[in-house]
Amino acid sequence: MKSFKIPARLKIKNKVVYEIVWVDSFADPDVLGECRFDTKQIVLKQGQSEREIMKTFIHESLHAMEFERGIKIPHKVIYQLEDAVYYFLFHNDWHG
Repeated sequence: MKSFKIPARLKIKNKVVYEIVWVDSFADPDVLGECRFDTKQIVLKQGQSEREIMKTFIHESLHAMEFERGIKIPHKVIYQLEDAVYYFLFHNDWHG
């Protein structure tokens, strides 16, 4: 199986770039990632499975797009899009 490559930076729109930051843990042990709009960072927890990392990256990227483009997306829909985008990328060999 090929590996997903998480970039160091992600361009969300013209002149808006989010840095990808890796952390060992969050205060809440159930949190796998977060999007920090004020510092333009997508923060991912290390030690997840490859599938979890990619899904978390997609999820937090969707939050960044939602915020930066002023789109209101219910959190339940973010989860649905996370699954749909992951499936789309994985099953069409767009990973690695």
